[in-house]
Amino acid sequence: MHDLKRCGRAGVSSPMAMAVTLLLLAALPCLAQHPARLTMKGTDGQTQGIVRYLASSRSFEIKTANGITQTVKASDVARVELAQQPAGLQKAVNDVNSGNYQAAIPVLKQIAGSYVMLGPDVIASQALALAYLRTNRTKDALKICEDLQKVNPDALNSGSFAKVYWEALLAENRTATLRTSLRTAIETGSREVAAAAQVVRGDLEMQANNPREALLDGYLRTILLFQDVAFIQPEALFKAIKAHEALNEVQYAERWRKRLLANYGTSEFAGRLQ
Repeated sequence: MHDLKRCGRAGVSSPMAMAVTLLLLAALPCLAQHPARLTMKGTDGQTQGIVRYLASSRSFEIKTANGITQTVKASDVARVELAQQPAGLQKAVNDVNSGNYQAAIPVLKQIAGSYVMLGPDVIASQALALAYLRTNRTKDALKICEDLQKVNPDALNSGSFAKVYWEALLAENRTATLRTSLRTAIETGSREVAAAAQVVRGDLEMQANNPREALLDGYLRTILLFQDVAFIQPEALFKAIKAHEALNEVQYAERWRKRLLANYGTSEFAGRLQ
Protein backbone atom coordinates (compact mmCIF):
# COMPACT_ATOMS: atom_id res chain seq x y z
CA MET A 1 0.00 0.00 0.00
CA HIS A 2 1.14 3.54 -0.61
CA ASP A 3 2.68 5.48 2.27
CA LEU A 4 -0.36 7.27 3.66
CA LYS A 5 1.64 9.72 5.71
CA ARG A 6 3.40 10.94 2.59
CA CYS A 7 0.64 10.70 0.02
CA GLY A 8 -2.57 11.08 1.98
CA ARG A 9 -4.43 14.10 3.20
CA ALA A 10 -4.35 15.14 6.85
CA GLY A 11 -7.49 15.94 8.74
CA VAL A 12 -9.86 13.23 7.47
CA SER A 13 -12.71 13.62 9.95
CA SER A 14 -14.93 10.58 9.52
CA PRO A 15 -14.64 6.82 8.99
CA MET A 16 -16.43 7.19 5.65
CA ALA A 17 -14.03 9.88 4.49
CA MET A 18 -11.11 7.75 5.62
CA ALA A 19 -12.47 4.77 3.69
CA VAL A 20 -12.86 6.88 0.53
CA THR A 21 -9.32 8.19 0.93
CA LEU A 22 -7.95 4.68 1.32
CA LEU A 23 -9.77 3.52 -1.80
CA LEU A 24 -8.43 6.43 -3.83
CA LEU A 25 -4.89 5.85 -2.61
CA ALA A 26 -5.12 2.18 -3.47
CA ALA A 27 -6.42 2.90 -6.96
CA LEU A 28 -4.18 5.81 -7.94
CA PRO A 29 -0.39 6.03 -7.88
CA CYS A 30 1.11 8.58 -5.54
CA LEU A 31 2.53 11.56 -7.44
CA ALA A 32 6.16 11.57 -6.40
CA GLN A 33 7.58 14.97 -5.49
CA HIS A 34 11.22 15.70 -4.68
CA PRO A 35 13.35 18.75 -3.87
CA ALA A 36 15.36 19.54 -6.98
CA ARG A 37 16.81 22.27 -9.17
CA LEU A 38 15.97 22.67 -12.86
CA THR A 39 18.38 24.26 -15.33
CA MET A 40 16.77 25.45 -18.55
CA LYS A 41 18.22 24.98 -22.03
CA GLY A 42 19.91 27.95 -23.66
CA THR A 43 20.28 29.84 -20.39
CA ASP A 44 22.02 29.71 -17.05
CA GLY A 45 18.69 30.31 -15.33
CA GLN A 46 17.77 27.85 -12.60
CA THR A 47 14.62 27.21 -10.60
CA GLN A 48 14.67 25.40 -7.28
CA GLY A 49 11.79 23.86 -5.39
CA ILE A 50 9.63 20.76 -5.05
CA VAL A 51 9.48 19.02 -8.43
CA ARG A 52 7.29 16.34 -9.93
CA TYR A 53 7.03 15.05 -13.50
CA LEU A 54 3.67 15.15 -15.27
CA ALA A 55 3.70 12.35 -17.84
CA SER A 56 0.41 13.38 -19.46
CA SER A 57 1.83 16.74 -20.57
CA ARG A 58 5.52 15.76 -20.65
CA SER A 59 6.36 18.60 -18.33
CA PHE A 60 7.75 19.36 -14.89
CA GLU A 61 5.76 21.07 -12.18
CA ILE A 62 7.85 22.94 -9.64
CA LYS A 63 6.68 24.68 -6.48
CA THR A 64 9.17 27.28 -5.29
CA ALA A 65 9.86 28.37 -1.72
CA ASN A 66 7.56 31.40 -2.08
CA GLY A 67 4.63 29.14 -2.93
CA ILE A 68 4.54 29.85 -6.67
CA THR A 69 3.91 26.81 -8.88
CA GLN A 70 5.34 26.76 -12.39
CA THR A 71 5.05 24.25 -15.22
CA VAL A 72 7.82 23.86 -17.80
CA LYS A 73 8.09 21.51 -20.75
CA ALA A 74 10.53 18.66 -20.28
CA SER A 75 12.00 19.48 -23.70
CA ASP A 76 13.04 22.91 -22.35
CA VAL A 77 14.93 21.47 -19.37
CA ALA A 78 18.66 20.88 -19.75
CA ARG A 79 19.33 19.31 -16.38
CA VAL A 80 17.55 18.11 -13.25
CA GLU A 81 19.59 18.04 -10.03
CA LEU A 82 18.04 16.35 -7.02
CA ALA A 83 18.78 17.73 -3.58
CA GLN A 84 19.32 14.16 -2.39
CA GLN A 85 19.63 10.80 -4.09
CA PRO A 86 17.08 8.11 -3.18
CA ALA A 87 17.78 6.22 0.02
CA GLY A 88 18.82 2.68 -0.74
CA LEU A 89 19.67 3.20 -4.41
CA GLN A 90 23.41 2.70 -4.14
CA LYS A 91 23.02 -0.32 -1.87
CA ALA A 92 20.55 -1.90 -4.31
CA VAL A 93 22.93 -1.30 -7.23
CA ASN A 94 25.75 -2.84 -5.19
CA ASP A 95 23.50 -5.81 -4.37
CA VAL A 96 22.90 -6.41 -8.08
CA ASN A 97 26.62 -6.16 -8.83
CA SER A 98 27.36 -8.70 -6.11
CA GLY A 99 24.62 -11.12 -7.17
CA ASN A 100 22.13 -10.37 -4.36
CA TYR A 101 19.31 -9.87 -6.83
CA GLN A 102 16.23 -10.65 -4.77
CA ALA A 103 17.06 -8.09 -2.11
CA ALA A 104 17.59 -5.39 -4.73
CA ILE A 105 14.56 -5.91 -6.99
CA PRO A 106 11.77 -4.41 -4.79
CA VAL A 107 13.92 -1.38 -3.89
CA LEU A 108 14.79 -0.72 -7.53
CA LYS A 109 11.15 -1.08 -8.61
CA GLN A 110 10.07 1.54 -6.09
CA ILE A 111 12.80 4.01 -7.06
CA ALA A 112 12.26 3.57 -10.80
CA GLY A 113 8.56 4.40 -10.36
CA SER A 114 9.04 7.31 -7.95
CA TYR A 115 11.80 9.21 -9.78
CA VAL A 116 10.54 9.30 -13.36
CA MET A 117 12.56 11.73 -15.49
CA LEU A 118 14.61 12.80 -12.47
CA GLY A 119 17.76 10.72 -13.11
CA PRO A 120 17.54 7.85 -10.62
CA ASP A 121 14.87 6.27 -12.84
CA VAL A 122 17.57 5.40 -15.40
CA ILE A 123 20.02 4.08 -12.80
CA ALA A 124 17.36 2.02 -11.03
CA SER A 125 15.83 0.66 -14.26
CA GLN A 126 19.26 -0.32 -15.56
CA ALA A 127 20.09 -2.23 -12.36
CA LEU A 128 16.62 -3.78 -12.24
CA ALA A 129 16.83 -4.98 -15.85
CA LEU A 130 20.29 -6.38 -15.17
CA ALA A 131 18.97 -8.27 -12.13
CA TYR A 132 16.23 -9.76 -14.30
CA LEU A 133 18.73 -10.72 -17.00
CA ARG A 134 21.01 -12.43 -14.50
CA THR A 135 18.05 -14.44 -13.14
CA ASN A 136 16.87 -15.46 -16.64
CA ARG A 137 13.79 -13.20 -16.53
CA THR A 138 14.64 -11.82 -19.94
CA LYS A 139 11.11 -10.72 -20.85
CA ASP A 140 10.88 -8.73 -17.64
CA ALA A 141 14.26 -7.16 -18.34
CA LEU A 142 13.19 -6.05 -21.80
CA LYS A 143 9.87 -4.68 -20.52
CA ILE A 144 11.64 -2.56 -17.91
CA CYS A 145 13.89 -1.07 -20.60
CA GLU A 146 11.08 -0.44 -23.05
CA ASP A 147 8.79 1.07 -20.41
CA LEU A 148 11.49 3.52 -19.37
CA GLN A 149 12.14 4.60 -22.95
CA LYS A 150 8.46 5.31 -23.54
CA VAL A 151 8.54 7.92 -20.80
CA ASN A 152 12.19 8.92 -21.00
CA PRO A 153 13.59 8.49 -24.55
CA ASP A 154 16.84 10.15 -23.49
CA ALA A 155 17.64 7.10 -21.36
CA LEU A 156 19.48 5.61 -24.34
CA ASN A 157 21.97 8.47 -24.06
CA SER A 158 23.45 6.49 -21.18
CA GLY A 159 25.88 3.92 -22.55
CA SER A 160 25.42 1.73 -19.49
CA PHE A 161 21.63 1.65 -19.78
CA ALA A 162 21.76 1.15 -23.55
CA LYS A 163 24.10 -1.81 -23.04
CA VAL A 164 21.61 -3.55 -20.73
CA TYR A 165 18.74 -2.80 -23.14
CA TRP A 166 20.68 -4.36 -26.00
CA GLU A 167 21.54 -7.39 -23.89
CA ALA A 168 17.82 -7.87 -23.24
CA LEU A 169 17.03 -7.60 -26.96
CA LEU A 170 19.76 -10.15 -27.70
CA ALA A 171 18.45 -12.51 -25.02
CA GLU A 172 14.95 -12.28 -26.46
CA ASN A 173 16.20 -12.81 -30.05
CA ARG A 174 14.87 -9.44 -31.16
CA THR A 175 17.65 -9.31 -33.74
CA ALA A 176 16.12 -6.88 -36.23
CA THR A 177 15.28 -4.31 -33.54
CA LEU A 178 18.71 -4.78 -32.01
CA ARG A 179 20.59 -4.24 -35.28
CA THR A 180 18.61 -1.08 -36.02
CA SER A 181 19.25 0.32 -32.56
CA LEU A 182 22.96 -0.51 -32.72
CA ARG A 183 23.32 1.13 -36.13
CA THR A 184 21.65 4.31 -34.86
CA ALA A 185 23.83 4.35 -31.76
CA ILE A 186 27.05 3.91 -33.74
CA GLU A 187 26.12 6.57 -36.28
CA THR A 188 24.62 9.22 -34.01
CA GLY A 189 25.33 8.35 -30.37
CA SER A 190 27.98 9.67 -28.03
CA ARG A 191 31.32 7.90 -27.85
CA GLU A 192 30.18 6.09 -24.72
CA VAL A 193 27.04 4.80 -26.44
CA ALA A 194 28.84 3.97 -29.69
CA ALA A 195 31.53 2.01 -27.85
CA ALA A 196 28.93 -0.07 -26.02
CA ALA A 197 27.14 -0.67 -29.32
CA GLN A 198 30.33 -1.99 -30.92
CA VAL A 199 30.68 -4.61 -28.17
CA VAL A 200 27.09 -5.79 -28.56
CA ARG A 201 27.56 -5.97 -32.32
CA GLY A 202 30.44 -8.32 -31.56
CA ASP A 203 28.13 -10.35 -29.31
CA LEU A 204 25.69 -10.73 -32.20
CA GLU A 205 28.43 -12.17 -34.37
CA MET A 206 29.63 -14.50 -31.62
CA GLN A 207 26.08 -15.75 -31.16
CA ALA A 208 26.09 -16.56 -34.88
CA ASN A 209 29.45 -18.40 -34.44
CA ASN A 210 31.41 -15.77 -36.36
CA PRO A 211 34.34 -14.97 -34.04
CA ARG A 212 36.38 -13.28 -36.79
CA GLU A 213 33.56 -10.83 -37.56
CA ALA A 214 32.98 -10.35 -33.83
CA LEU A 215 36.57 -9.18 -33.49
CA LEU A 216 36.70 -6.97 -36.57
CA ASP A 217 33.25 -5.40 -36.30
CA GLY A 218 32.99 -5.27 -32.53
CA TYR A 219 35.61 -5.99 -29.91
CA LEU A 220 38.78 -4.79 -31.65
CA ARG A 221 37.08 -1.59 -32.80
CA THR A 222 36.21 -0.85 -29.18
CA ILE A 223 39.67 -1.70 -27.87
CA LEU A 224 41.55 0.32 -30.48
CA LEU A 225 39.21 3.21 -31.31
CA PHE A 226 37.46 3.83 -27.97
CA GLN A 227 40.28 3.56 -25.46
CA ASP A 228 38.95 6.68 -23.72
CA VAL A 229 35.67 4.93 -22.85
CA ALA A 230 36.97 3.14 -19.80
CA PHE A 231 33.81 1.45 -18.56
CA ILE A 232 33.51 -0.79 -21.63
CA GLN A 233 37.19 -1.69 -22.06
CA PRO A 234 37.34 -4.64 -19.61
CA GLU A 235 34.40 -6.34 -21.32
CA ALA A 236 35.75 -5.67 -24.82
CA LEU A 237 39.15 -7.09 -23.84
CA PHE A 238 37.65 -10.17 -22.19
CA LYS A 239 35.43 -10.93 -25.18
CA ALA A 240 38.29 -10.35 -27.61
CA ILE A 241 40.29 -12.97 -25.68
CA LYS A 242 37.45 -15.47 -26.04
CA ALA A 243 37.05 -14.75 -29.75
CA HIS A 244 40.78 -15.20 -30.39
CA GLU A 245 40.73 -18.45 -28.42
CA ALA A 246 37.85 -19.67 -30.59
CA LEU A 247 40.13 -19.03 -33.58
CA ASN A 248 43.13 -20.69 -31.88
CA GLU A 249 44.98 -17.36 -31.97
CA VAL A 250 46.71 -17.84 -28.65
CA GLN A 251 49.30 -15.10 -29.13
CA TYR A 252 46.67 -12.39 -29.67
CA ALA A 253 44.53 -13.70 -26.82
CA GLU A 254 47.52 -13.46 -24.49
CA ARG A 255 48.20 -9.89 -25.59
CA TRP A 256 44.74 -8.75 -24.53
CA ARG A 257 44.87 -10.87 -21.39
CA LYS A 258 47.96 -8.97 -20.23
CA ARG A 259 46.31 -5.63 -20.96
CA LEU A 260 43.13 -6.59 -19.11
CA LEU A 261 45.02 -7.71 -16.01
CA ALA A 262 47.41 -4.76 -16.07
CA ASN A 263 44.89 -1.98 -16.64
CA TYR A 264 41.65 -3.38 -15.21
CA GLY A 265 42.83 -6.01 -12.76
CA THR A 266 40.05 -5.32 -10.24
CA SER A 267 37.24 -5.52 -12.79
CA GLU A 268 34.59 -8.24 -12.98
CA PHE A 269 36.02 -9.40 -16.31
CA ALA A 270 39.57 -9.70 -15.01
CA GLY A 271 38.14 -11.86 -12.26
CA ARG A 272 36.67 -14.21 -14.83
CA LEU A 273 40.16 -15.00 -16.10
CA GLN A 274 41.26 -16.45 -12.78
